[in-house]
Amino acid sequence: MIQIWFLLENINPVEAVKLKIDVNSICFGCIFAGGNGCYVNVGQAPLSIWKCFKRGSYASIDPVHYQSIFSGRKVRFGAYGNPTLLPLSIVKAIATVSNGWTGYFHDWKTNPLAKEYARYFMASTETESSYALARSLNYRVFHVSPVQPADTMECLAETKQMQCADCKLCAGLSKSRLPSIWINPHGSKKSKASNAALSSVN
Repeated sequence: MIQIWFLLENINPVEAVKLKIDVNSICFGCIFAGGNGCYVNVGQAPLSIWKCFKRGSYASIDPVHYQSIFSGRKVRFGAYGNPTLLPLSIVKAIATVSNGWTGYFHDWKTNPLAKEYARYFMASTETESSYALARSLNYRVFHVSPVQPADTMECLAETKQMQCADCKLCAGLSKSRLPSIWINPHGSKKSKASNAALSSVN
């Protein structure tokens, strides 16, 4: 599964989290950002990828190459970061030639193109009120909280130990007949994430 990462060009991800710059630049206000419970360990893969980029080890690619790169492959839009940082035209172009994808976006309340991005990505929520709002807007939701909403199904990575590349349920409204997805907070900061989900009202 091809992983697409979103990192700041001139500040490494560890420093970005430490200074809470990630909150409104990469993660768009996710309550788990800024070291507040995100399962991603930015000192591992994100930092390694950032250093690799700074060494010039990643080539730029042009949309004309998308067919050869993404055809027959599965794609994760946002192994770290918000995939609406990609222009919608690029999202469409990659999704069209891929063999399935996953994606989650946090700016569904503020992005003027949210309805278009929701075709591809799950609306990320963590609180009861944000889940209710996203569902009222008819988005499919990926909800991270200790409390499971009644109309969701648990992530199959938890119940069936299924890999995202095999599941592919988290593809927004392209799978509109399927339920929204719920998962318990996970990772080394799951306790902090659980507390944030239960104490926040956004």
